[in-house]
Amino acid sequence: MSGKDARKIVIGMPLKNGAKTLRRAVKSVLEQKDVKRNIILFIVNDNSSDNWRDEIKDFIDDNRIVIKNVNIGLIYKVRNFINDYIKNNIKNVDYIGRLDADDYLASDDVLSRLEQIMDKYNPDAIIAGNKLAIGNKIIERINYAEKKLLDFDYLKDKLEKMTRGNPLGELPSCNTFIKPSVVIKYKNVESAEDHWFTVDLLLNKDRYNIYIAENILYSVYSLNGELTNQNRKNSNYIKSRKKLLNYFCNEVKI
Repeated sequence: MSGKDARKIVIGMPLKNGAKTLRRAVKSVLEQKDVKRNIILFIVNDNSSDNWRDEIKDFIDDNRIVIKNVNIGLIYKVRNFINDYIKNNIKNVDYIGRLDADDYLASDDVLSRLEQIMDKYNPDAIIAGNKLAIGNKIIERINYAEKKLLDFDYLKDKLEKMTRGNPLGELPSCNTFIKPSVVIKYKNVESAEDHWFTVDLLLNKDRYNIYIAENILYSVYSLNGELTNQNRKNSNYIKSRKKLLNYFCNEVKI
């Protein structure tokens, strides 16, 4: 379907000096196959100072790419801006996804596979899994989405592992699609804002129909991000995860 009335899947991409990896990320979206809905890649450039436009100059005029320049500075605010802008300014959006500029989609059919779930189950949210990479090398550990995440005792165990820096506790938080009707926001935290978002989503499992796509790996997530490394060095990495565990326990009274 094409034209102004076409249904859409919009992928939001925050960008801050991501020239080195941006082209790979953009190509992974534009090269998706057999997707019935229109795909829109919404890039929000938060005051970058590198040559990111040069890296995708042959894609800039592609009508599947929308670029918005902002000066926000805080990643949680950028993520909320992306979701709010899509909801308020892009018509006929069925689902909103996310992809960071240093990550990329795991295969060229992943959106068509997710679309099959959208068509068959019409969920309010979908959580898939992801591969992990250091530099250009994919490592053996895979971050699967598990239906057990809907079990609060299991989720608590995962969050406790995260507070100890155990990578097996990490949630598949970079692989979420939501309908525009989902009103959850990213919280003002110094690290792991995506994990907070996922926990809030799971806490609302009675309000929203959440589909856990156990057999789908949506993205290849980079462990080389500048913000991630900075947070690990200054202890925000663990601090935020401990706050998240306490928040979760208070919300579910366990």
